[in-house]
Amino acid sequence: MSEEIIQTLDDARLIERAKRGEVEAFGCLYERYLESIYRYIRTRVAEDRTAEDLTETVFLRSFESLSRYKEKGLRFSAFLYQIARNLLVDHYRQKEEELPLESADQISVSPSRIDDIIVIQDQVDRLRVGLEALPEEYREIIRLRVLLELSTTECAEWIGRSEGAVRVLLHRAMKALKRQVVKDNEQQA
Repeated sequence: MSEEIIQTLDDARLIERAKRGEVEAFGCLYERYLESIYRYIRTRVAEDRTAEDLTETVFLRSFESLSRYKEKGLRFSAFLYQIARNLLVDHYRQKEEELPLESADQISVSPSRIDDIIVIQDQVDRLRVGLEALPEEYREIIRLRVLLELSTTECAEWIGRSEGAVRVLLHRAMKALKRQVVKDNEQQA
């Protein structure tokens, strides 16, 4: 079957073909979901190389467990997300401390923009601190919906909840983030 035809197949048919040993079918799934899985992982780790390695491991594990995969009406991306999430948990269990943020001296900036960059960096730092103070469930939904720009439907499939539950969870998470940032600002004042 030609590659153009394979690329038009839905996930379920591609998975069936991949289970039968058609490498091109799994390759299509890989291409279809590589960017979103990489972006998800990249928001959780500090280095591109680490994100690339973990992303490849997600696809390797999904390929290895494909024979046990059962279609449950969810997108294949939800299966990949679960593998990625478990892999990240394992990754951070092996680390004794968080990876540091990239050092500021690596950024090349013109002197006229330094004030703007300092203000923006301060805002980013406050959001990061506020986000880290939230429960993991809130951080996760903000990453998926806001940072990765997944649709409500995709988020629901990825985390195994209804679309309504995702909307409520995101609303509560954003409200909690706002409260946390305001609280942190008041404590610094």
